[in-house]
Order: sequence, then structure tokens, then C-alpha cells
Amino acid sequence: MAAEARHRDAEQELRETMAGFRHDPLGFVHFAFPWGEPGTELANEKGPRQWQTEELEQISTHLTTGDIDGAIRIATASGHGIGKSALVAWIILWALATAALTKVVITANTGDQLRTKTWPEVAKWFKLLICRHWFILEATSIRAKGPQSRTWRCDAATWSETNTAAFAGLHNKGRRIVLLFDEASQIADKVWEVAEGALTDEDTEILWLVFGNPTENTGRFRECFSGGRFAHRWHPRQIDSREVPGTNKAEIDRWIKDYGEDHYCPVNFRIDSIG
Repeated sequence: MAAEARHRDAEQELRETMAGFRHDPLGFVHFAFPWGEPGTELANEKGPRQWQTEELEQISTHLTTGDIDGAIRIATASGHGIGKSALVAWIILWALATAALTKVVITANTGDQLRTKTWPEVAKWFKLLICRHWFILEATSIRAKGPQSRTWRCDAATWSETNTAAFAGLHNKGRRIVLLFDEASQIADKVWEVAEGALTDEDTEILWLVFGNPTENTGRFRECFSGGRFAHRWHPRQIDSREVPGTNKAEIDRWIKDYGEDHYCPVNFRIDSIG
């Protein structure tokens, strides 16, 4: 009985701690994963990279200032190898763990990207999560255990221009909705339009976060940035792989020689250079 009571007390303390990170995703990331612990995948890691830290702090600022008209919209353009998929995974797990009955939907440019790159990274961090026992990880979803599993969950959804149903039902009035686009530059405009129309619940915490390394000079992702038709709705950010620790600088130099610094290459995308 004493052991059971201690377990209940520990669980209650964990739930209260997680609730305290509701508007503090950076604090959650530092607390929820075993950074620096011997014998874990993170034994030699101290925490998020600087750009990831800044991104998580930006989310917190938007959540706490209360000056957002509608959804919080953050668009991040970047090169490869900077830790974008890890950040996406942290945001999903933070959203689910810190607010009950949260709904999260994530999609990517292709089903293959979602299945073989994005979701495996989510699964990796889920297995390191301190409160993973609250949830069930499946092939295309994470759901809360128990009767709330239908309304407290994350779904990895594929899309087509003729089937946008997964994005038309994003209603969760009075609670939290998180929508993430990975490799967003190649997600069809129709999907963006349907998702935008669904994010209309009043008194609801709504985050729409899009990430990509654009290869096109048109489309909704490009229009999130300076000069774009929807730039006034978004908080844009551009990350240069050359400035991120841990990226392969030798390979980056080869890409620049092959593609040229002022044109698209896998390392660096300057929104204003595409044309």
C-alpha cells in the first residue's frame, strides 16, 4: 500500500509539473528528456541547439503575450541537417503532455517523407519521454490511454488535393490545436486553404507551424515570407545550416560549389534569392 501511495504521489507530481510547462515548451524539453544521462541516446547531449531554443522561446512568447489574432503562425525555412525533425517531435510531445484533450495533426510533402523520416523521429523522442506511459504510440498516431484517446491525440496524416478531410475537421473548441507541415513548400495550396478554414474555433489555443527548404518561388510557403501575399499573417524565420553546430560543413562547402550560394542548394535557402 505504501508503494502504491508513493506511485500515486509521484504521478500526481509529474502531472502537475507537466501542466506547469503548458506555455513553456523549452522548459518542457529540458525536463522531459534524459539529457546527459549515461546509458541513454542523449548521454553526450546537453539540450537543444541555439536556433531550436529560440524557436521554442518564440512559441512561449506568443502563447503568453495574448496578442495573437487567431492562430499562432510560425514559418521556418532552413537547409538540411539542422535538427528540424527533432524540433517537430518536441513540439508534438510538448503539446500532448502539457494540455489535456489536445489535438495535433502533422503532414509532410509526401507520404514517404512522413512515414520514413518525420514519424520515426517522433517515435525516437517518444521513447525517451518521461511521461510516455500516458500515451500509446502507433504507426501513424499517438493517443492518450483510456476513453479520451479519440480526442487527445496526434495523427500523422497524408494528403491529396482531392482528399483534404484530415484538415477540414480540426476543431477543438476551448482547448488546444496544433497543426504542423513538414517540407511545407511542396504541400499543395488546396491543403493550406482547407486547413486555414478549419482553424476558426474561438477561445482556443491554435498553433500552425510550417517548416521547409523551398525549391519553388511560388506557393503558400513562399508567401509566408517577406513580399508574400500572406506574410503579414506569419512570423517567419530563416536558418542557415552553416551557422548551426553539428552540420557537415565539408559537405555544405561542396553543395555551395555545385549549386552556387545565391541559388537553391540543400544547405541554405534565401527567400529573396529564388527567381
